[in-house]
Amino acid sequence: MQKILISGLSGGSGKTIVSLGLSRFFTARNYSVYPFKKGPDYIDAAWLSEASHKPCYCLDPFFMTEKELAEHFFKTLQTAPADSLAIIEGNRGLYDGKDYLGSCSTAQLAHALDCPVLLTVNCAKITRTTAALILGMQHFDPNLQFAGVILNNTASSRHETVIRKSIEEYTDIPVLGSIPRQRINPIPERHLGLCRNKKDDTETILNSLAQLVAEYTDTDKILAAMQRFELPQHPVLTVKKQCDKPLHIAYLYDDAFWFYYQENFDALEKAGAACIALSLLSEKSFAEQLQAKHLTEQDIDGLYIGGGYPELFAKQISTSPKLTRIKNWIENNMPVYAECGGFMLLAEKLHFPENGTYKTYPMTGIFPVETKFFQTPQGLGYTEVRTLLPNPYHPRGNIWKGHEFHFSTAVNCSDKLEFFLELTKGHGMVQKENLSKEISPKTSPEASSKISYDGLLYKNCFASYTHLYAPAVPHFARNFIHAAQEYQKGKQ
Repeated sequence: MQKILISGLSGGSGKTIVSLGLSRFFTARNYSVYPFKKGPDYIDAAWLSEASHKPCYCLDPFFMTEKELAEHFFKTLQTAPADSLAIIEGNRGLYDGKDYLGSCSTAQLAHALDCPVLLTVNCAKITRTTAALILGMQHFDPNLQFAGVILNNTASSRHETVIRKSIEEYTDIPVLGSIPRQRINPIPERHLGLCRNKKDDTETILNSLAQLVAEYTDTDKILAAMQRFELPQHPVLTVKKQCDKPLHIAYLYDDAFWFYYQENFDALEKAGAACIALSLLSEKSFAEQLQAKHLTEQDIDGLYIGGGYPELFAKQISTSPKLTRIKNWIENNMPVYAECGGFMLLAEKLHFPENGTYKTYPMTGIFPVETKFFQTPQGLGYTEVRTLLPNPYHPRGNIWKGHEFHFSTAVNCSDKLEFFLELTKGHGMVQKENLSKEISPKTSPEASSKISYDGLLYKNCFASYTHLYAPAVPHFARNFIHAAQEYQKGKQ
């Protein structure tokens, strides 16, 4: 097999265009391309999955040790053909991490996987300095392997020539391509990053990116620069499933809800559940969608609602009879786990700015809280979570890691709300006086009296702004499956 990691000097360098273009280019030429994304990221990962026609897996040093990252990488490729290509897209700049030492950076991931880096550089308003930057990147970490560099956003052939000759003169890193400035962004973007289009539009975009890469990069040299490797031999472990009877976990999946980690589905399936996609936006009822899968609503034992863009479809969602169906499931004690956009769906109302004023849309109304959308992030980055109260999914007192990225926040909260999660890092739903001094005492007199809280529970329905990544929260799948089994027994 062969592997390469695509990174850049910063965000906006062009690494996503190159990653998607190469993934689709090699896939179209009958290579088995296995995509990976340095997380946390749902959006680029979804595009990489579309480009390669394979699930994209997350590799995140915040959630895993370097040993665990390598094991996850190799484990994902266990059934891959011998000539497969592993294409890994980094995030932000190569050395950017969560602190000044670069912990959790793309460079750390490259070391963990022993993987060469293909560097993308945004060449707007720069010429010879590009060589200095690349030389600095090389000397900053002499132990990192560089496969080459791709110039992006070059203004003219003269502009490209000056940069190319400068790099050749002052560094030993080969230039493997030069992509000219595009008048129109080839990938549509929204407030959270790239956005999804209709299937036909997505295919057109990906094919055009493959053509862009084919025309302006040396794909043969890029292929030759990928590092060959063999998978380590590990004994095949038999995973004991928790379920004796067929168990079905439904999840909402459409243009409004599509922020899911493949790892989360894998964890549920390894524990014995079948994950069943349902669309909230489809004209077909849940019953009709299930009938096409030879199932009935009686067969559904749990519901998982991920994040996405519910605010962009708020009008359609607010009038959907499926909201009543979801509410009935919850009232009947079905296990439901909702993250971010899923939480917004389960609130009473959603306030979204349109044409200079806020419009209000009724949602499912499970929790006595509303959500309001803003133009800037209200919660962004990694979270560190402590579970405060008993619930079906997270053991009380357990500490785990997640992440959040939301432009909405909770408003008009009922005073009776009990929050189940305390965030030692992150924003969550609200900030209040410390509610759990016996569990999490202040570490110093200077510590803020305001504590971030997240996580609501109604019956067996849990909702939070915090996204979880199953490999870093091993109790999640196990407990979700247990709750689904208990619910299944109650139906008999």
